[in-house]
Parts: sequence; C-alpha cells; structure tokens
Amino acid sequence: MKNGLVVLNIILLLAVGALFYLQFTSKKVHTTSADVTEKSVPNLTDAAVSPNGCKIAYFEMDSVAANFQKAKEMKTELEKKEDKINEEMGRLQNSYQQKFVYLQQHGPTMTGAQVESAKVELTQLEQSIKDTKASLDQEYNNYYVQAQQEILSMIRKFCSEYNKDKKYAIIVSNEPGLIFYKDSTLDITADLLKGLNQMYQKKKSAKKE
Repeated sequence: MKNGLVVLNIILLLAVGALFYLQFTSKKVHTTSADVTEKSVPNLTDAAVSPNGCKIAYFEMDSVAANFQKAKEMKTELEKKEDKINEEMGRLQNSYQQKFVYLQQHGPTMTGAQVESAKVELTQLEQSIKDTKASLDQEYNNYYVQAQQEILSMIRKFCSEYNKDKKYAIIVSNEPGLIFYKDSTLDITADLLKGLNQMYQKKKSAKKE
C-alpha cells in the first residue's frame, strides 16, 4: 500500500511547486505592469509574502498505515491472500513434481501410449499451475487496488471536511525522502486518524443494518 501511495504524494508535491510558481509569476506580473505605480509596489509585495497566504498541512502516512483500522484490515487480508497463493502453488507444484518423478522412474517399462498420456497430463498440469497463479494474482491485485482507492477516497473526504474553513491551501502526506522540513504545528495526523476511524466505524455499522 505504501508504495502505491507514493505516486499520489509526488503528484501533490508537484501541485505545491506549481502553486508557488504561479504565486511568484503573478507577483512578477504585478510589479512590472505599466498600471502599477512605484508607491503601490511595496504593498503588493507585502501581500504576496504574507505568512498567512499559503498554509500547507501534512500528515504521516506511516501512522495512517499503522493505526487506521481499514488499512490494518487491508494488510491482514493481503497477508491471507499471499498465504493462499503460496499454499495453492505449493500443492500444485508438488503434484507436478511427483508425476514427473514417476514418469522418469517408470518410463522405461511403460508403453509408448502410456508415456504420451503421462506427458500430456504433465503439460496440462503445468498450464493449470500457470492459470491458477495468474488468477490468484489477479484476485490479490484487484483487492489491493480496491482497498487502496477506498482508503485514499476516505482521506480526501476527511481533508475536504476538515478544511471547510479554507485554513490550508494544500494538505499533503509525508513520505520519507519527499519532505525535508516540516513544522510540527501543521501536523494533522492525530485529527486525521481520529476522523478516519470514526468515519470507517460508521460505514461498517451502516453495512450491518
């Protein structure tokens, strides 16, 4: 899940960069326009660099993965699916190996028709292994994508409601290597986790009714 969310974080950071670019470009246009007097330039500059002009909040994605109930359930379910894949693949591969060894040992005493039949059976079993692996992998990936999108959707919904007062211009997730400085006063992780878990419990309760 974590790797899958990195792409979203990169897009958000690019948006931050675009925001600042537009801010500085806009400031340059104002200060070079023929309609702006020298007296008005300082006021425009002061407004552009106002500390309240663009606040960016953040949350720790690692904490969400570790403490959001839906994320924890997703991890548990993925582990179960991995175990199922490994168990089924092990069973099929053991069956193939046993039939292969049997053919090696008894091939010299078997008729031509029996050998050909055994080879066909091995070929079919080999294809069955490939098809089963592809099917289980697809099931795993479909669940992962669906669960991941549900989590991201809930995060977006919470952030939208959390920021109804437009206090923040952007809310991003903190991933190792993406953010090199952060003001802890802008950390909304605790609020996010509380809100997400409450939202998820209500959703689960509604399904039971």
